[in-house]
Amino acid sequence: MLTQLKEPDFEKYAEQAYALAMDLTSSGYPTYADGIKTKDDFMKRARTAFIRENEDILLYERNGYVCGWIHYYFLPEDQYLDTCSFCVSDGMGEAIQEFIAFARKRFPGSKLYLGFPKENIEAVAALTAGGYPCIEESYNDVINLAEYEPAPDCPDIVPVTRENYGLFRELHSQETDMYWNVDRLLADIDNWKIFLYQRDKVTAGAIYFTNNPDLSEIFGIDFSNGYDAGVYRLLVTKALNEAKRNHVKHMVFFNGDESQSDALQVGFRCVSMYECRCVDL
Repeated sequence: MLTQLKEPDFEKYAEQAYALAMDLTSSGYPTYADGIKTKDDFMKRARTAFIRENEDILLYERNGYVCGWIHYYFLPEDQYLDTCSFCVSDGMGEAIQEFIAFARKRFPGSKLYLGFPKENIEAVAALTAGGYPCIEESYNDVINLAEYEPAPDCPDIVPVTRENYGLFRELHSQETDMYWNVDRLLADIDNWKIFLYQRDKVTAGAIYFTNNPDLSEIFGIDFSNGYDAGVYRLLVTKALNEAKRNHVKHMVFFNGDESQSDALQVGFRCVSMYECRCVDL
């Protein structure tokens, strides 16, 4: 059974939820078991459920006991529903089914995105049994920049600004299935770092990552002619060097099979394998 968590009861259940969030087998994404995000981060993010519109925490009760919570948020302009934490100690599969049923009634016509680590076997099995398509499977890689030793920058990699955005637009427009398309990135460009690599005056690739002093994330790398390990390493090195110069503490990057060995080579470590499912409501 799902019930809305009221603010006066927050302290009663928050410690339990955080303990579950630290266990890859009983939680979803974003994970707090990555050695980066702290307990304070978890508590601050959870408390926003009481002050933001289109955001709530649902307690999951089973056999008379509260077994965890589901913290979700909804973006009405995009018909987008996602979770900030999905922490359940017992009955994860049933909790997922109940949450999907709840979401179908509350947010019909929207898309629900559910991300879980492979270690959460029950969650992955429940979503697979429900026939919900896996839209992403990747390695959750992180790096502590205090331990990172910068490598030389490639001089042919330049920052993307509003003035030269057309070069990036031409390349990134090929990425048609992602939320951060060319128009959204341009509208929010002050909160991003974007770099373009031109080899012999021909665009070879670009990298884009969030500009956050505590925890930045590389959202993607675009290649002009398919995956190129050399281009990947040059662009990621540039991103890590730039982040370290700006005193960023940690960087996150979700990599696929083709790039994982290169990610590890430049200094990332793998937290877990991530799966994202999409549910049409």
